[in-house]
Amino acid sequence: MDRNLYMTTGEFAALTGVTKHTLFHYDEIGLFSPEFVAENGYRMYSLYQVETLDTILILRDLGMPLKEIRRFLQMRSPQELMRIFTEREAQIEQEIAKLENMRGWIRQRREKISTALRQDFSKIQIRHYPERYYLIRQMDGSSEQDYVEKTNALILDFKNTEQRNDYEVAYFQHEGNVQNQDYNVYDNVLILLQQKPDHMTYQILPEGDYLTGFHVGSWMEMREAYERMETYRKEHKIQTEGPYVERDVMDNLSVKRMEDYVTEIAVRIAEKEWS
Repeated sequence: MDRNLYMTTGEFAALTGVTKHTLFHYDEIGLFSPEFVAENGYRMYSLYQVETLDTILILRDLGMPLKEIRRFLQMRSPQELMRIFTEREAQIEQEIAKLENMRGWIRQRREKISTALRQDFSKIQIRHYPERYYLIRQMDGSSEQDYVEKTNALILDFKNTEQRNDYEVAYFQHEGNVQNQDYNVYDNVLILLQQKPDHMTYQILPEGDYLTGFHVGSWMEMREAYERMETYRKEHKIQTEGPYVERDVMDNLSVKRMEDYVTEIAVRIAEKEWS
């Protein structure tokens, strides 16, 4: 026996970057065993087994269960390996798409919070928004339970289509309700999107300048913010059109107390006639 070609469990573990416990476990389940056991009881691994263990570790890292890896090693062939690689490559593509989606979500949330931290929430502003897209679900507005159920159902419908698209939950407050000072009437829920959704019926929120205000506190107490916006609109002779869009800027993801929630209210400007 050429001693240089064989290693103890500890030596083999150090060479391959796994623990001795992992090697013992793989031996116990019949996945990967030492080349032989010496008379002194030492488990001896061959240098030529390194590539086999590397294959096992790669397949494991690709998410392949150990039972399937053992089955493959027992009946390995170029064709079987090609089949496994094809399946795993497809899974990797899905994981990459998922990670890209998560990165987009983080970037949008970070940008939203960063922008919010620079805002003076007491001021009314004119902000330009690009064209946006939304999905809408109508509610009867009679109960908080209906509001929660319809919101959750819309989010689930969106997620079940495996969209590669970040979203925000928003609500329309109708112009008539604002004129009548009925600020707590909610009969819809939206999913607001920056990109067109795939395979879903969507509507468009037009590009343009939007009269924008902010409310700090519970979304059931937004009267003062709407009144500030209405005062500003009249003083500057601004004509608006369409619904008021309410969306969370800071919610329970970023603040602990409902008193610190921040809601943006925006309505599209039809004509710029202020002085």
